Amino acid sequence: EYVNVREPAMDMRSITDRAAQTLLWTELVRGETPSHPPHLWGHPPSQILHKPSSSLTGLAMTLSYLFREPATINYPFEKGPLSPRFRGEHALRRYPSGEERCIACKLCEAVCPAQAITIEAEPRADGSRRTTRYDIDMTKCIY
Repeated sequence: EYVNVREPAMDMRSITDRAAQTLLWTELVRGETPSHPPHLWGHPPSQILHKPSSSLTGLAMTLSYLFREPATINYPFEKGPLSPRFRGEHALRRYPSGEERCIACKLCEAVCPAQAITIEAEPRADGSRRTTRYDIDMTKCIY
C-alpha cells in the first residue's frame, strides 16, 4: 500500500540532497552551477578562498554605504532639485476671463518631436479660430 516501503537514508549527503530537491536548488548544492566569479570557475573551492582579504574588502565597502547619505528621496513628500534647463509643465493656459489662450495655430503640434500633441480647431463667427480638442499624449511625450 505504501509507494516507498524502505526508510530514507539518514546520512548527511542524502539529507542534503533531499533538502536541495525540495527547495529546487539542487545544482547549487551539488556545485554544478558556478557560484563564484568566472575567473575562478574550474578551480576547487579550496583555491577560491586564496585571498580572504578580498572578501573583507567587499564587506567593508558594503558596510561603508550604511553611513552615507541615501541617494533616493521620498518623492511625493520631498522634491528633488530642478534642472536649470527645466521650462515648466505642459498646460493649456487661459486668460483671467477663463477663455483659452490657444489660437489653434498648431505650431506646438508641428514642432513636437514625439508627435504627442494633437489639436483640432474650428472657426468662430468672428473669423478667429479656437481649439475644440487639445490633447497631449503623455505616454509619447519625451519632454
